[in-house]
Amino acid sequence: MSRARGPLLRWLLALVAGLGVACGTAGAETRVIDVHAEVREHAVFLDADLEVHLGTEVIEALRNSIALNLVVEVELVAPREWLWDRRLLSDQRALRLEYHALSRTWMVTDLTGRETHTFSKLAGAVESLSRIRAWRLGSSETLTGESRVLGKLRVKLDINKLPLPLRVPALVREDWDLDSDWFLWGLSEARR
Repeated sequence: MSRARGPLLRWLLALVAGLGVACGTAGAETRVIDVHAEVREHAVFLDADLEVHLGTEVIEALRNSIALNLVVEVELVAPREWLWDRRLLSDQRALRLEYHALSRTWMVTDLTGRETHTFSKLAGAVESLSRIRAWRLGSSETLTGESRVLGKLRVKLDINKLPLPLRVPALVREDWDLDSDWFLWGLSEARR
């Protein structure tokens, strides 16, 4: 019986040690710092500032021509006391960060707005990725008659756009944990 426990115990210790190595390297983090929404030209526009820190494993994958796809989700809701919140406006924005080895440039592409910016350094690309400006969410008519409007915004890594061998590590390793929490804010009367 002790012979059966020996290999099992070694296997469990190796598994725990492997998870410690895989999950112990913190480094990736995404946070929503600030969001500003306002009505102008009969539409709701949004500006958002993010804080994106990439882990060493993600940077290494980028340098090996693996694109990083992020999805920014936003919702404007009318809170209700007894029922779930009524969704007034919602939208998604797809962003991609990639490295081109031949030209040694970093590219940030807003796939929703079909706009691409090129940078010589990773820091410039991440800074550009962290600023969302003049995002048109929809018509301001959906907000009329609402006394209180709350906004929610978050960022997620689109794991399905990663190559298949990276999808499982992206689910369990902290270096790939680029999902932010929901950032909540109130859309005040002055901004409507």
